[in-house]
Amino acid sequence: MKCIILFILTIASCYAEVEFSGRPRNFSIELLHHTQLETDGHVVISPFGIWTLMTGVALGATGRSRSQLARAFLLPKNQNTILDGYKNLTKIVLEPKTQGVQLTSKNFVFTDKGFAIYPDFKRALTSNFGAMLIELDFTNPKSAARIANTAIESSGATVSNVLRSDDFEKSRMIVTNVISFKGLWSSPFNESDTTVEKFYDENKKEIGQVKMMYQRAMLPYSNLQAISASVVELPYGNDNKYSMLIILPYPKINVAEVYQKLSVVTLKDIFAKLESDVKEFGIEDVDVKLPRFKISTNVVLNKPLNSMGVTDIFNPKLAKFEKVSKNELYISAIVHKADIEVTESGTVASAATSAYFSDRISTPTIEANRPFIYFVIEKSTTTIIFSGIYSKPSIF
Repeated sequence: MKCIILFILTIASCYAEVEFSGRPRNFSIELLHHTQLETDGHVVISPFGIWTLMTGVALGATGRSRSQLARAFLLPKNQNTILDGYKNLTKIVLEPKTQGVQLTSKNFVFTDKGFAIYPDFKRALTSNFGAMLIELDFTNPKSAARIANTAIESSGATVSNVLRSDDFEKSRMIVTNVISFKGLWSSPFNESDTTVEKFYDENKKEIGQVKMMYQRAMLPYSNLQAISASVVELPYGNDNKYSMLIILPYPKINVAEVYQKLSVVTLKDIFAKLESDVKEFGIEDVDVKLPRFKISTNVVLNKPLNSMGVTDIFNPKLAKFEKVSKNELYISAIVHKADIEVTESGTVASAATSAYFSDRISTPTIEANRPFIYFVIEKSTTTIIFSGIYSKPSIF
């Protein structure tokens, strides 16, 4: 009988060209698509945090388990290529010198007392992924949860009570990634301009109210017909390294239609068009109306990953983790927890080549009073740190 190995991924609040970088970037779009189906379309996730954890998991997988993970997460076959690429990418993404931006990612491995991990796998997790390895007595789940949560909080993570006692009851090992982002807008919104306004669905039906922030600022903006949406970039800090991309579908166009087109029109295409628009029209004033919002997501990723072709790792009879331990293991659940807050001060977390851009006669306006897509991105690698869809209005 196989032992249960439970991998729990926990993402902290988001307050707000390396060839290898294309791998987490490309998988991110598909993952958000499948995850939003599990959350009624109102969601935040950290694709980079999930990719980080699952890349570490893949190092211990063999056979079909390894090949399925490699396909879904676009991992190269050679392990040294994975390790070197991961180091190079995380060095760029996770070491911000941007004034006004704080970004941290921590990996933890909690093992049951007496559960032996092969030295090579342990070395890969601790040396290459910077994971903190802690042995606990899982037969005392309350104590194990308390010690694990203390270790996570002591690392500087902005989350608390990440793990529950019942997470340890049937597990032998828990791998956790905690990522947090805090970014101050380069051009903050003025709180005195925030007003309560109506929010609509794609059919212009009122579905609630929001606290709508407003500013007129010089921001990159495009009317992108290739994806049937308007796009505005809201930079963080002082060096244009990190930004939030707001993608607002045209009236009567739903988010799903736009999202499908993102499989063809890449984020690099969108940034290229923003840049070309700035060159053509100059950087100019844009009227931006964006809800203050907070979204919390707690979702089991088993089904979204199944939809992406990752199935064997969840099956006790098929899972192969022969590089982890002599014990027969499988993954019982991958749980993802994420929070994002967007306020006036910041965030607390090739079809495109034929796109037509209309001439700008009046001040461009982007009014996010209907469902929209958002990405928090490291721009030089186009790495999606946090992403989501806002579709259920609330006063925040």
